[in-house]
Formats: sequence, C-alpha cells, structure tokens
Amino acid sequence: MIALFYAYTKHMEAGEPRPNDTLVVHDTSWIKHDSIIVKTKIAYKEVIVNVMSKPEMLPDTNYDNLKRQYMALLQLYMNKVIYSDTIRVGNYGYIAVLDTINENKLKYRRTRENYEIPVVKETKTITKYAPPTRNLYVGGGVLANNTVGLRGAELGIMYKTKKDQLYNVKASVNVDGTLLYGVGYYYKIK
Repeated sequence: MIALFYAYTKHMEAGEPRPNDTLVVHDTSWIKHDSIIVKTKIAYKEVIVNVMSKPEMLPDTNYDNLKRQYMALLQLYMNKVIYSDTIRVGNYGYIAVLDTINENKLKYRRTRENYEIPVVKETKTITKYAPPTRNLYVGGGVLANNTVGLRGAELGIMYKTKKDQLYNVKASVNVDGTLLYGVGYYYKIK
C-alpha cells in the first residue's frame, strides 16, 4: 500500500500538462524574378499627320532646298531612337524597359525584370482534444492456470479520473469457494 501511495504522489508531482490545441507555422519564401524579355511589337494604330502644317516640310521649287528637306526627312526616318524607362514594382524591385524606334516603328523592346515578391505560407494545425471526463467501468474475467484450467471468476469496478488515473476494486472467487479482494491503481505512461 505504501508503494501504491508513493507511485501516486510521484505521478501527481510530475503532472501532465496538455499540449496547446493550435500549432501555427509561418514560412516565408521569396520568389526572385530576374529575367530579360525581348519582344517585337506590332503597331495597332497609325495616326496620319498633315505635313502641310509644318512650314519646314513644304515643297520647294529649288532643287537644293528640296534635296536638303528630303535628306533631313530620310535621316529622321532612318535614325534609331532609344527610349529607356524604369518601372518600380512597389518595394519589391523594378522593371527596366528599353524601346528602340526606327523607320517610324517600334523595332525592338527589351525588358529586364528584377524584383522579389514574398510568398507567405501559413500552416495551421488545429488539434481539438475531447474535454477530460470521469468514467466508470464494470467488468469481469476468469482465472485459469496451465495444469488444471479454469480456477475461478472475478468481478470488478474501475474508475478513471480526468487526469487519466485508474482506480480498480475487484473481487474474485476460486472453484474451491475462496473469496479474494483486491485494489489497484494505474497511471498513464508518457
């Protein structure tokens, strides 16, 4: 009985705290975008400008003046004009755009993307435990040995506390009529 009481007090001192019902894990990974995209653009609209509205482009009867105007127009037509722009993508980085215009057309477009966007992955594992309860069990059994076989029967009651401790009271009777009584105590091993 002293051993039983000692085991019970040691078990109560250790205690069995229940784990938290919710486990939240945050995992942030960064997806890095750093690429160069080269595209050829097709014009979707053409705007016709009235050339008579510009006095420097009016036809001239003098051949030298006419040739000079033609060569200036040809030079403007054949020149490659390169435009560069940078577009910020929030606080994550930028996209650089480089456009080349030649012969009144967007001939070449190059973009360079350099940004990182965070991807936050949140994993929630919710474990809902059944509330601890007290339970009472009634049961019985038989007693036997290897040589003779059936030697008796027993009947018992078991009580389970909210802390998963078990108390047992039982009575057994042998075939010769001997009556035995017993008590027991069990606790959960981690």
